[in-house]
Amino acid sequence: MPSPTALFSVAEARAFDKAQLTSATDYPDLTITDKEAEIRQWLEKVCGCNFIPTSHAETYDGDGSDYLHVRWPLITAVTALSIDGVSVDAAYLSSTDYSIGLGLDYENGIVTRRSGTFTAGWSNVLITYTAGYAAVPYLVKRAALRICVQELPTSNVPFAASSYEAGGMDVSFANGDGFNGHWHRDSEVMKVIRMYDHSLPGIA
Repeated sequence: MPSPTALFSVAEARAFDKAQLTSATDYPDLTITDKEAEIRQWLEKVCGCNFIPTSHAETYDGDGSDYLHVRWPLITAVTALSIDGVSVDAAYLSSTDYSIGLGLDYENGIVTRRSGTFTAGWSNVLITYTAGYAAVPYLVKRAALRICVQELPTSNVPFAASSYEAGGMDVSFANGDGFNGHWHRDSEVMKVIRMYDHSLPGIA
């Protein structure tokens, strides 16, 4: 099964909930794909992890230890590594021999050298790695779709409104200002953010 490249497809967005986005005239494919990218970037920023396999190229200061803590957790592979300008052999990077190769701490994003160190220096370690979930978690996909169908259709409710009246029913919005972890008005979205938060100490 190929790796996912988005949290949801255009077809999934058009079919979700009450099919609010079914019109290709009102909501062209590009509008939906751009919205998916925006939502994915936001969710990954808030949760501190990638929800699809993502390649990262980063530079670090070596400290002489045998491990390196990279920016993103859920690390699945290292595709390139150079230390002090010397590239590490690709066979070493992919080796499964415990005595050599690299050790990858999936949850915490720690790369360990089993035979060597990350020598001390300023910006002397260049690493390219892949991190993220192999498949988009169902609840994350559902939360992303909820945001999409809430934000794309036009509404006459002011952005600053805390509540509105809908057909005799009063609807109140939750606090979604980002303070104290309140990232979104939708309780289902907030539940997912808290479930998949890799940014908190001890949870990544």
